[in-house]
Amino acid sequence: MDRNEIKSIVMGYRPIDDNFMRIIFQNNLKLAEYVIQIFLSNKDLKIIEEETQRDINLVGSRAVCLDVYAKDSNGKIYNIEIQRSNSGANPHRARYHSSALDIDNLKKMESYEKLPDVYIIFVTEKDIFKGNEPVYWFERMNTKTGEHLNDGTHIVYINGEYNDVSTDIGKLLHDFRCVNANEMLCEPMAEITKTYKETAKGVDFMCEAVERLVQREKTKSLQMGMQQGMQKGIAETIKSLIKDGTLSKEKISQIVGLPIEKINEIASEI
Repeated sequence: MDRNEIKSIVMGYRPIDDNFMRIIFQNNLKLAEYVIQIFLSNKDLKIIEEETQRDINLVGSRAVCLDVYAKDSNGKIYNIEIQRSNSGANPHRARYHSSALDIDNLKKMESYEKLPDVYIIFVTEKDIFKGNEPVYWFERMNTKTGEHLNDGTHIVYINGEYNDVSTDIGKLLHDFRCVNANEMLCEPMAEITKTYKETAKGVDFMCEAVERLVQREKTKSLQMGMQQGMQKGIAETIKSLIKDGTLSKEKISQIVGLPIEKINEIASEI
């Protein structure tokens, strides 16, 4: 892929595209504050910490990489996730992100009451709840009385299709779908988009980021191919050992480090 092809990709990016979103929010405290204020209808909210691609590694469990992580002046935690695919916005994923942030923000021996409020904000390209609402807000509550549990967990879905530009959130979501800065209605969004699409330094930065992404994908593809080749080779070796009959399946399982169920599965293919 040559430079012109990469530049064409960059020029086609919108803020709702993962790769562009990560760049425009990188080290951009003010933009994070502006967006979260509008999403949550809270103009008094002050963000004091912000980070993109924050990793939370849970020992023995699935790791989490947060698109945008932020903390406000009251210690509340915010996680913004851009989800263009409906499957990526599965409520179980939101639940897991919330749980990961709980674990990450409570030190050993600290009281559970020290847990900060956590807001998981999924920005979806489609109106996945089909209610034509800009925001779908979920909290735990008593299903009989409607009384809120007040455990500090908030799951918020932002409808990327919402298009009422007479509202602040409608204007912002309009900008999330825009390719060009001159089409945008919100000054902070237009300004950062101009920086990365209309200045030589910004365009170079974006092109280099895309080049690194392309290279990572190539490396990942190569590694997956090698891994698949190794797995195929191991399976053929196991089949040969089973056919030979000298070793029991249990012994083969011990030697190759695979569970007996996997050995039996491979044996069924002979």
